Amino acid sequence: MTRPVASTPRRAPRVPPRPKWLNLLGLAALALFGVGLYLALVTSPADINQGDLIRVMYAHVSVAWICFLAVFLTALFGSLFLWSGRRSFDVWALANAELALVFAALTLVGGMTYSRPTLNTWWTWDAKLTLTALLFALLVGYFIVRGMLEDPDRRGRVSAVVSIIAAASLPFNYFAANWFRTLHPAKSIRLDGGGVTMDGSMLQALLVNVAAAALIYLFFMVERARVGRLEAQLETEREKTLQSAPQEVIHV
Repeated sequence: MTRPVASTPRRAPRVPPRPKWLNLLGLAALALFGVGLYLALVTSPADINQGDLIRVMYAHVSVAWICFLAVFLTALFGSLFLWSGRRSFDVWALANAELALVFAALTLVGGMTYSRPTLNTWWTWDAKLTLTALLFALLVGYFIVRGMLEDPDRRGRVSAVVSIIAAASLPFNYFAANWFRTLHPAKSIRLDGGGVTMDGSMLQALLVNVAAAALIYLFFMVERARVGRLEAQLETEREKTLQSAPQEVIHV
C-alpha cells in the first residue's frame, strides 16, 4: 500500500493587482446605481393603480433580468468546458453561477416584497413563482455538486450539466406569465410582439436601473473570475505536488 508523503509545497502563484479599468468599472457601476436610485425614488411617477409600490418594480425587474443573464452565461461557459475541457471556462462558469445565485435570491426576496402589499400574499405555488423557486434550487444544487466532487474535471463536467438544466428552465420561467394563469402581473415589456405599454419616464428609470445592475454584475463577475483563476492555479500546483511526492510503502 502506498501513500504520498507530504513535501515542500511549490511557490504559490503571484496575486496580480486589480486592473485599473476594473476599478473604473466599479466606480461607474456605483455612480449609475445612484442615478438609478434617484430616478426610481424621486423622478419616476407613482403608478395609477399601485401607487408608490411600483418603485419596488425597478429593483425587482432589474435583478430578475440579470439573474437570467447570469444563468445563461453559466450554462454557456459550462458548455464550452464540456466541449474543450479548458479549466478557464469552468472558472468563468463558477463566477457567473455565484452571481446567478445571489441575483436569484434577490429576485425571490424582491418578488415577495412586491407581492405582499399588492397581491396580499408573500408566496403562492403558481407557475411563475414555482419556476423561479426551481431555478434557485437548481443553482443551490450546482454548488452542492461542486462541493461533493474533488476531481476538477469531473466537478466541472457534472456542474456544467446542472447549469444547462437550469438554463433550460429560463424560457418556461419568462413566458409562464403568458402561458399559465398566475398571480404575477402582466409584463409591460413583451418580446412576443406585444411592445412596451409602460410610461416613458418609468421605462427610462427601469432601463437605467437594469444598466446599473448589469455593471455591478459585470464588475463582480470579472473580479470573481480573477480570483477563480488563482484558485485554479493553486489547485493545479497542489495536484502536481501530490503527483511528484515520493510514495511511502506501508506494509499491512
